[in-house]
Amino acid sequence: GREERGNSLRCDLLEQRTTSGRKHRQLSAGEKKPQMLLLAKATLAMLIFGGIVDCGGISESISSGEGEIAMPPAGEISNIGDASPALNKTKKINELIDKIAKVREDRKLGSDEDEWVEELVSLVDEAESLGSIDAVAIRGELHLLGEGLPQNLTLAFQYLKKAADKGNPHAQMNLGFMYGKGFHKNGLSDRDDAQSLLNYYFAALGGAEEAQMVLGYRHLYGYGVPKSCNAAIKFYSSVAQKVVAYHSEKAISKPVELVRLSDEKARANKLEETEDVIQYYQHSAENGNADAQLGLGQLHFYGARGVTQNTEAAAGYFRQAAEQGNAAAQANLAQMYIQGIGVKQDNDTAFKYFEKAAEKGESAALNGLGFMYLHGYGIKKDTQKAIKYFKMSAEKGNVDAQFNLGAMYFAGMGIDADYGAALQYFTLAGHQGHVRSLFNLAQMHMNGLGTVQSCPIAVKLFKSVSERGKWAQSLSSAHKDYLREDHVSSFAKYCRAADQGYELAQSNAAWLLDKEIGYPFEDRHSASLDHLEHAATQGNVDAHRAIGDYYYYGLGAKNNTPNYKLAARHYTLAGEQKNAHANFNLGFMHQLGVGLPFDLHLAKRFYDLALESSAEAWVPVQMALAGLVIHQFYLDALDWWDSLTSQKKNSMVKKASGSKAEADDSSDSSKSQKKSKSDPKQSIMDLFGDIEDVILLIACGFLAILIYIRSNQINGLNR
Repeated sequence: GREERGNSLRCDLLEQRTTSGRKHRQLSAGEKKPQMLLLAKATLAMLIFGGIVDCGGISESISSGEGEIAMPPAGEISNIGDASPALNKTKKINELIDKIAKVREDRKLGSDEDEWVEELVSLVDEAESLGSIDAVAIRGELHLLGEGLPQNLTLAFQYLKKAADKGNPHAQMNLGFMYGKGFHKNGLSDRDDAQSLLNYYFAALGGAEEAQMVLGYRHLYGYGVPKSCNAAIKFYSSVAQKVVAYHSEKAISKPVELVRLSDEKARANKLEETEDVIQYYQHSAENGNADAQLGLGQLHFYGARGVTQNTEAAAGYFRQAAEQGNAAAQANLAQMYIQGIGVKQDNDTAFKYFEKAAEKGESAALNGLGFMYLHGYGIKKDTQKAIKYFKMSAEKGNVDAQFNLGAMYFAGMGIDADYGAALQYFTLAGHQGHVRSLFNLAQMHMNGLGTVQSCPIAVKLFKSVSERGKWAQSLSSAHKDYLREDHVSSFAKYCRAADQGYELAQSNAAWLLDKEIGYPFEDRHSASLDHLEHAATQGNVDAHRAIGDYYYYGLGAKNNTPNYKLAARHYTLAGEQKNAHANFNLGFMHQLGVGLPFDLHLAKRFYDLALESSAEAWVPVQMALAGLVIHQFYLDALDWWDSLTSQKKNSMVKKASGSKAEADDSSDSSKSQKKSKSDPKQSIMDLFGDIEDVILLIACGFLAILIYIRSNQINGLNR
């Protein structure tokens, strides 16, 4: 595959596609695109992305789509004045695209929606009127997500196709999503994996990070492509590098608030404080409450919980709390002074506040002092003092200090190089979600530094870093849409993030489908099952339980046919991870003999396991155990009745002195009794025809109620 001739042929094939924005061959209405050719093109795109095939300047032609200004040759530099109108136009378009992104990002709950929509649409209209392909792609995305514009999948497809044919990577990414979910037609049953894969690969080649994440995820688990850790790590490491660069350049990274919709309390969390709550904090802060001042400072610093980011206001609140001796506020204020955020950069003031907070044992301040000694900011550089403060801070769990120590051990900076120690500190920081620590851990596992080389571990770490990019804000945006009761937009955003490998998005999309909200097609059960299976593969235990429910009731299956064996399998997988609901269901299946052997002892065991797994299962488990007692009494009574009637029949047979007719009746009666005994699921009145049987059943029920009441009393005393 590396011969020059073959390489040239493959590059010719690629070039036909990448120049489609200028010389695209229009297909006739009846012409059908060969699926194998599409797959071949997609595979070629993968090879070029992975560096297996070298196509010279083609990679550059992909990233420089129409509408961009190419640098003139050196001999034509004198004509640059002629290009100024085009440069001004491009600058104007870029400014408009940035404004559109900011307007979408700054959308808040409770804001004037009409005003927000009007501003957004007017900016898109203006950019599109200037010939911006990016604006066309954005309009298509807005129609796809139902954000600002009504969801219209037909229009979305048209706009995205137009922009994708011009080489816009973001449009290609969204088009790949639509093909993969069947949104271009009638849902999951009409998905087009070949077209989806093709568009995702070319979007990845164009630098669309979300598309690279999709392909990394697919190669990691083998969804529609060959399962390959090396291919997955190629895509994920590329995205992870950009995420680390983004976090390094950006002084303040806006936190992503992750919410699982299946959690009722979290689901109702509005993510934004109400005006009354903010006013309460402000009132407390004005009255000298240091904790309120610190809290308001943090809200303004990060721009979290619906508060507009304002670093100057944050510095003011931190200063008020710091003057009262609040160590956390002193450390935060010192950090702002050392970076010059919200205040004028001042190393001396930073050192003063760090020292005050460090005397109180504030871990962030100890790390800050170590940082200043390491780089000699305003003081004499002293690596040994830096290490001392970093260690003191790291012992208190400070994530930045743990990373700093890991970096120093890795590089041998002021200390003997020790990959093992570096790995240990990076791991400690990585457990707290420190992005650069996770990235360094991935690099060490990939290259076998300080540990055994492991592609599976490295790729999972790169994946974790990739999911912390700015595109993760779509998860917060999707939850805000849910709180606005804009379920269409919420589902579309969760569904697209699910395609990128976010487990949270997969489970949330499945939850919305299960509640019958936000999905525009009829095959919601099949779509929900698809998301649940992806989430379960990534370790979501409750997803296994939910899949078990779907198979138990036949949801998403052909003709809605239940599959009790598969249901029991998924319940078992969830139950092994102490899922109370799954263990309860296993007990129920054993009690009824549905999908699992009829066994009341095993049923009780699983009911007990459910109670051990969750205290909230106490009421349903006690009711189930009471039912189990009734069931056991019923079977014992049935055995007693069978033995009693059998004795009577035998006596009658002996007295009949061999009457053939009576013998036949006795035989038929015996068969009926055996059948009743072997099938405990028959109705009670069918098995008990006499009034004595009904009285016995009532007595058993009364006894079970007494046992239940007594259990409640005992548990009440224990509590």
